Amino acid sequence: MKSILLVDDDETTNLVNSFFIRQLDSSLKVNNVNNGEEAIAFLQRASPSEDLPCLLLLDVNMSVMNGWEFLDVYTEKFGGRFEKDVVIVVLTSMDIYDNAMAMTHPSVAEMIQKPLSDIKFRALVTKHFFSD
Repeated sequence: MKSILLVDDDETTNLVNSFFIRQLDSSLKVNNVNNGEEAIAFLQRASPSEDLPCLLLLDVNMSVMNGWEFLDVYTEKFGGRFEKDVVIVVLTSMDIYDNAMAMTHPSVAEMIQKPLSDIKFRALVTKHFFSD
C-alpha cells in the first residue's frame, strides 16, 4: 500500500491535509508525525515494502527538530538509501531563505507554499508519480 508521511507540528494542518488526501485517493495510507525527530524515528522503523512513504510532506517551522534539521539528519543517517523511493516536498510559507534552501538541497524534490490544497496536491502527485 502506498503511503504519505505528513511532518508538521500543527495538528489541524495534519488533519485537513489527511482528509483531502484521502478524498483524492482513499487507497493511500496517511501517517502523521509532529516534528523531524519523530519523522526520523518513523523512517528508521519503516519496512521498504510496506511502511516507507512514497511522499513526505515536510513543514519547515516546527519545534523539537525543524524541517532543515530533519533534512540534515535524514541525509546523514540514510544518505541516498531512499532517494528513489521517497519524494520529499517542503511545505512552508513563502520565505526567500526557505525557497533558496529548498531549491538547493539535494533531498528536496520541490517546495510548495502553504496551505496545501487539493489542486496543489493533484499537481504534485501528477508531476512526481505520473510524468515521464
